[in-house]
Amino acid sequence: MKLYPVSRHIILYTFITLLGILCIVFFDYLGVFEGIDNYLYDLSFRIRAPLPPDERIIIVAIDEKTLEKYGRWPLKRNYYVPFLNTAKEAAVIGFDMIMAEPSEDDAVFAEAVREHGKVVIPVYIENRARISYPVKALSFVKTGHTHVEQGVDGVVREVFHTIASRDVMLTSMAAEMYETATGRPTDQFRILYRPERKNTDVLYQENLMNINFSGPPGTFPQISLADILEGTVPSSSLKDKIILVGVTAAGLGDRVLIPFTQKRNQMPGVEVHAHILQNLFNGNPIKIIKDWIRLMFSIMIALMCFFLFLKADEKTARFLWLCGLVIIPVCVFMLFSLNNIWMKPFLLLVSICFIYGMTYLIRLDEAARKLDMKYQTINARLEWDGAAGTRSISEKGLVSFLSPGGIHRKIERLLSVEQQYEKTLENTVRQRTEELSRAMTLIDTMSNEMILRLTRAAESKEFGTGEHIMRIGLYAGKIAEFLRMPADFVELITFASPMHDVGKIGVPDSILLKTGKLTDEEWKIMKTHTVLGEKILEQSSHAKIQMSASIALNHHERWNGTGYPRGLKGEDIPIEARIVMICDQYDAMRSKRPYKEAFSHQTTCRIIIEGCGRTMPEHFDPEVLRAFIELAPVFERYFDRFQHGTEPLFDTNP
Repeated sequence: MKLYPVSRHIILYTFITLLGILCIVFFDYLGVFEGIDNYLYDLSFRIRAPLPPDERIIIVAIDEKTLEKYGRWPLKRNYYVPFLNTAKEAAVIGFDMIMAEPSEDDAVFAEAVREHGKVVIPVYIENRARISYPVKALSFVKTGHTHVEQGVDGVVREVFHTIASRDVMLTSMAAEMYETATGRPTDQFRILYRPERKNTDVLYQENLMNINFSGPPGTFPQISLADILEGTVPSSSLKDKIILVGVTAAGLGDRVLIPFTQKRNQMPGVEVHAHILQNLFNGNPIKIIKDWIRLMFSIMIALMCFFLFLKADEKTARFLWLCGLVIIPVCVFMLFSLNNIWMKPFLLLVSICFIYGMTYLIRLDEAARKLDMKYQTINARLEWDGAAGTRSISEKGLVSFLSPGGIHRKIERLLSVEQQYEKTLENTVRQRTEELSRAMTLIDTMSNEMILRLTRAAESKEFGTGEHIMRIGLYAGKIAEFLRMPADFVELITFASPMHDVGKIGVPDSILLKTGKLTDEEWKIMKTHTVLGEKILEQSSHAKIQMSASIALNHHERWNGTGYPRGLKGEDIPIEARIVMICDQYDAMRSKRPYKEAFSHQTTCRIIIEGCGRTMPEHFDPEVLRAFIELAPVFERYFDRFQHGTEPLFDTNP
């Protein structure tokens, strides 16, 4: 079965992706990612914050105070005798100190240990797997190793409860203390003798446990040995306690790094064993997900992401990738903090990033191949048109972009296409531009004429021919020019101002055409034509209609705030309304109405400039009034010329 080219390339990239994932898994097996996983492991402890310590566990500290009162380290063993007597009701006592060297106090100390009956003493593992046991006088005492496993970075994260060499098997001191205190056998920490370990210096470690540290140094309560020896600590406070005795004084004893000691503040070994004991008593050590489960899960998620990223569009794939980089660490941390389960996350994070990179390359290759196909189509068209110098284009996809030569060839093809079509394109663009310009001009002309004709029709209801509204546009345009307004504003106000009284359509004829004086109630209704006009024209997306709406609403507002409908004052009134207001006043006084005779030009100008009680100069914007005074002859000429509708008022072409 023959595969299509795109399918073959996807299969190739899928194979490369699988090979890459296997390489990442191999790197993980070699421990390449161990450092980052360890850092994330330690960081999870610090983010989780400390846990409350087990109140049963107490550390009896051989601190600076003890050494100051009872001498240099190591202390004489007879000092531990009164301590054992005070703590005779303790559940178990573990001495985290090597007692391999004999002393004159061994017999007394051994007798006290025997009387207590619940004491564990450590053994020491020397070089070449040699084991150093306590002195012969203490041979009857339970023993356990105190060895903890340090990582490659020197941080203690785990302990092997069983260490074996040759025919010797050692259980950890914490396990022995657990068995002594609870009476439960610790067989799970013991391993059987194996023949292959005979006569070998190799240490075998088994029964691994990851320590669930509750907090930094000082988490567990400590009592100074000096206070116990001085009798300030009552024996009742040590009853049923799990006691660890060890050195905490600076510069003495073993000190190690743990996940909480990121500031290099090392923890005394005795406190490390307190954390191990707490894990045994509470059954809450950190459980590590097995490597084969983690590997299978990572591969499965990676393959799922591969097909998901391929199917999704570029933005969605990027979003999913970023979400994965956030969600995976969050889920790992939640599993750690809530269930004490840890899964190394870096393999999965690297796999997802690799998958995203591969799918991005696949998309890039697919785009490159589509571009090559477009080149093929254009090339065929050029040959059909008789174009010279064209060559067939091989489909190489992303490979053709990975060399300077390939990029240059694509540039040459683009230049060739540009040269072949440049002239035709210019002609086509010029022709289409001219057609579009004519169409836009026609549309604009039609819209202007339609506005004027509809406005004239509305105005003729009151005044007959409607020349009043046409002259308003001429007046307003001249004032706008005088005030040096932008050209587009002049054009807009010329065509928008005639619609200032369009709201009178909604005023009853009995009021609109009344020859006598209006009553207060009728005048109140008449004034609503401003609001009605704004409602008719509002919410338009066209600039002319938007300005018309503003003029219709505000052309009866006065500069001193005595106008209507909102009583606006000064520059709160839109400039277009301030202009139309004086134009409307002039033309209304010059025109004959059913309720009044027409005024002369001189009388009208005198009333506007000097005032008559009803119309006052303070009603007008001072700048607009100054423009009117300068343009008064033009107003007179326009009124005289355009009274009877015998000629067009102005060209409706823009």
